[in-house]
Amino acid sequence: MGEQPEASRHLWFKALIWIFTAPRKSFVVIREHHPWVAGLALGISLMLVAGLLTAWWFGAAMGSIGDSFEIPYGMVSFFFAAIPLALVFEAVVLRLLAAAMKGRARFEQCLSLALHVGLISAMGLVVRSLLRTTQVEGILDLRRNVLDRERGSGLDVIGLVADVAPAAILDLMISSFVFVWSFLLLGLGAAAVFRLSRPAGFAIAAINWAAGKVLEIGLAGLMVAAATASLP
Repeated sequence: MGEQPEASRHLWFKALIWIFTAPRKSFVVIREHHPWVAGLALGISLMLVAGLLTAWWFGAAMGSIGDSFEIPYGMVSFFFAAIPLALVFEAVVLRLLAAAMKGRARFEQCLSLALHVGLISAMGLVVRSLLRTTQVEGILDLRRNVLDRERGSGLDVIGLVADVAPAAILDLMISSFVFVWSFLLLGLGAAAVFRLSRPAGFAIAAINWAAGKVLEIGLAGLMVAAATASLP
């Protein structure tokens, strides 16, 4: 009994590590202690890193072809303001679905589960953004190909595919892997945290994914509208 406080120390940190290495242990921590502050801080940090890498990549590409690029701070601010909204939305959806499935769920548990599983997607976004920083030369080759076509030199289809396909395929592979990993974790996590069967957990994951897509489309529309409104 005297070792119990020591054993429970730093569980928030262990939950962050275990969601990648030992998900079952992380689910136990989420169910019993539902930490969320560290997950939120890490998630926002990863998204910030991904955003900075993407801005650097795009700026380098535009600068290499002689065009200027300024970071759209309004859109960036809107994007990061939308992160808490998306998390609360997902937590509410998980809470409602768990209740519909006769599971035992508290809002803090739903928020903690959404944050920890979301770290997988955030890490995947960082990896994809990092890989894009190595593709500036491919963008320049693509632009030269298009310019040659405009000058009447003909479109080099093989060269075009060679410029675009490898990076696009790799990005698709990483994106697909991250999606499957996140989906499986959410299904298993919902079953473990809410004390449900695995089929019920994966049903929650599927419905949550659909609801998330609806929110994603709505936020994307708002970002496009905001960008359009900011144009002179």
